[in-house]
Amino acid sequence: MTSLMQIAFIIIGSILVAINITQASRHKRLGNLVYYVLAGIALFSIVFTLFVWLNHLYFPLNLDLMESTILQHVGQLTNGKPVYPEPSPEYVPLAYNVLYYVISIPFASVLGLSLPTLRFVAILASIGATIIMFDVVRRYTQSIWWSLITVGLFAAAYYVMDTYLDNAHSDSWFLFMALLGSYILDRAKSRTVNIIGILVLVASFWFKQHGALFTIGGVLYLTLREGILRSIPYWLTAGIFGPIAYVLAGPVLFGPRFIYFTWEVPRGWSSMDLSAFTRLARFIATTYPFMAVSAGLLIGWKFIQERRKISIWFLQAVMAVLTGLMGSLDAGSADNVYISMGVWFILAGTLGLFELERRSQFVSCYRLHLVILLASFALLLYDPRNVLVSPQAHEAYIDFITMLDDLDGQVYAPTLGQLQGDYQFYPAAHWVALEDMIRGPGRETRDHPNTRQFLEPLIYPEGRPAYILTNNPLESEGNFILGFLLEDYVLDIDFGNRFEPLRVLPKRFDHLWPRYLYRYDPEQAATE
Repeated sequence: MTSLMQIAFIIIGSILVAINITQASRHKRLGNLVYYVLAGIALFSIVFTLFVWLNHLYFPLNLDLMESTILQHVGQLTNGKPVYPEPSPEYVPLAYNVLYYVISIPFASVLGLSLPTLRFVAILASIGATIIMFDVVRRYTQSIWWSLITVGLFAAAYYVMDTYLDNAHSDSWFLFMALLGSYILDRAKSRTVNIIGILVLVASFWFKQHGALFTIGGVLYLTLREGILRSIPYWLTAGIFGPIAYVLAGPVLFGPRFIYFTWEVPRGWSSMDLSAFTRLARFIATTYPFMAVSAGLLIGWKFIQERRKISIWFLQAVMAVLTGLMGSLDAGSADNVYISMGVWFILAGTLGLFELERRSQFVSCYRLHLVILLASFALLLYDPRNVLVSPQAHEAYIDFITMLDDLDGQVYAPTLGQLQGDYQFYPAAHWVALEDMIRGPGRETRDHPNTRQFLEPLIYPEGRPAYILTNNPLESEGNFILGFLLEDYVLDIDFGNRFEPLRVLPKRFDHLWPRYLYRYDPEQAATE
């Protein structure tokens, strides 16, 4: 359906551009028709995305697979516990950096510790990123129209960005800090302000490890502009509050296993092979091809013409592409690893089209920049039903909790980890956290001793009835690391579509909804 929508969009857009070209000299208002249409598309994209964020805010279960587990991390801090302790069946840390959990604490103290609170925190950062993008383009182009188009493309890319920007996740804050730090350096008038900008870029690293690249980009920008000697304070600031604080203060402040989970675990996922580059190229070719080419042409031209005066936005665009490459090296990553790259493609690509329209009479006469913008919006089209949560979600959640309360034993839900309230799973170790510790190129993850260790209460439930609730069958590829549990568990109930209103948002991987209930029964399992 989406492909048909895109084709129709392009055909209609081409007709409008033809009208625009033929009528521009005769009827000024008709000649500007495509400009009005594009502005309308941008406004619709912005308003609809805001509606989607509000639609998601009070969803009772996980929009993303790990939201409830991230809530656990914030709960560790609010209860005075380390975020990265020794893992246990009750809690295994994820391999994300810590600042999103920290910044959520004041909001949780006022609004309560809940998924809506953490989503609200994420939405604030997405709005902040939107404002920065609007102002950067407005200052560069002196045009509200171009600024609106930029923000409209950002909003339209919500689905392409794996629907992460309003999830209880660090992605929106990582993006906001990378943009804000770059914005401060772009506008800086003094060394003190420059240091503040570097500190903000360092903060992007503390939200997500890829922020290190934007920090390097910021320091390189200042070095090109001010020279090596005058830039020493910036390198020192980045070093002290980045890697030095990470190594020395991280374990003290956030738990003894801080470095293990945020450095040693994720560095084992990467593999430098052809598939990483083909994945990256395929993603760009199907999402931002025109913006990427436009951005590349502008950045190349700027580097040739004014290398020492290069804008930080163009230098950081290179870093953003590197974050996309780093994300591609992990074959198991979601497409949220491309969010910052996509934002810089949109930002620099829009500025590139502005320059083309301004400097090329051919482009201006035949409205080629408008054709490219229409095509770019078309590539970002998606079926809006895919991102709206079911109106029956709250009713289904009540039914879900009732079902759990009616069970006569402990329940483990590997795709949920732990709920925000209402019911307590045991164990509560999320399968992603379990898999992250053991996965990587050439590693065998099935029936791993590490996984068995943390799921021991399931393997030996001490005479109590025990259940496992999964979104996919235990024998499926999606539950590969848990397949050994079929030695002792048998399928008790397939709920079918009963809890489908609680499905996770569609992303690179579709994780569906709670469906399969397994019962501990070693004797029956041995016969199957």
